Amino acid sequence: MRRIAILGHFAFGHEASNGQTIKTKIFAKELQHIFGENDVTLEDTYGGWRFVIRMPFVIFRLLFSHQNMIIFPASGSSRILPIVMAFENLLFHRSLHHVAIGSQLPRWVRKSKILKRSLSTFAGIYVETRFMKDELNDLSLHNVARMPNCKELHILKESELASPVSPPYKLCTFSRVMEEKGIADAINAVKRCNNLLGKTTFTLDIYGQVEQQEWFNKLMQNQPSEISYKGIVPFGESTQVLRNYFLLVFPTRYKIEGFAGTLIDAMAAGLPVIASDCQSNIEILKQGQTGLLYTLGSVDELTERLMLISKNPMQIEKMRPYCIKEAHLYQPQNVIKPLSERIA
Repeated sequence: MRRIAILGHFAFGHEASNGQTIKTKIFAKELQHIFGENDVTLEDTYGGWRFVIRMPFVIFRLLFSHQNMIIFPASGSSRILPIVMAFENLLFHRSLHHVAIGSQLPRWVRKSKILKRSLSTFAGIYVETRFMKDELNDLSLHNVARMPNCKELHILKESELASPVSPPYKLCTFSRVMEEKGIADAINAVKRCNNLLGKTTFTLDIYGQVEQQEWFNKLMQNQPSEISYKGIVPFGESTQVLRNYFLLVFPTRYKIEGFAGTLIDAMAAGLPVIASDCQSNIEILKQGQTGLLYTLGSVDELTERLMLISKNPMQIEKMRPYCIKEAHLYQPQNVIKPLSERIA
């Protein structure tokens, strides 16, 4: 009998750069490093409804042949997988582990008594933020541990940081390209600043997978030259790209969001972040050290923050060493301990 089965969205043989796939692959690689590749089985959930149809049979097979089973569900699958696993595990009595991706799990538990009952049988539930842990504890789930997001990245040394820059200051976004991520807010704030200052003081490069193509095409029509879309950065190359920027803008409009991997990318590159004050950003970013916060959805306040930065850019330069120091906390070998220590 093998020790661990991991059921997650690996998208083997396909191109996928979303947070769910990246996180699943990172944790799987680290578990293989700890326990050995021969003792860890990887099972791909890629395929949408085609996988859902065969899901009960896959789970049965994995429970039959493994001591521990770890799932990495996101979005809607968080409502289905744990229930099926808990039911089938009545026969096998294996050690079950749920690694949450994103921030929706407390919401699903609040809506479903059977999901709550199923998760109570798990050896561990691992969430990205303290806020999520407290929410699940309040719902009487006490097998919950905080295990933040992580990335295996090259972290710059202080000696590799860029020298102080002069205008125009290069800004970027580094997330999925969609309306809810506040991309339009970043564009509007940059244009307002440049108009107020009477010159191109800030430029904005947009990186990431476009998920709302029609909306984005319309948004980018007639944008000035200082606003550009730069495509998708291959996994593992983010540090080398982001190190060339002055500031990362993360203007998400989600009030509750999981631990965004882009924050780790930025820290590893010594790149401070200006971000909306959603719950996870408040918890993760250290005000004045690794980032600056503004009221969620307020383009006016984001513009004001950038205007102040344009008058005192050295406040951003002084934050870079703090970012590098913080990045080491989110290396896989440091983050995964709450899970690896519970493996039977």
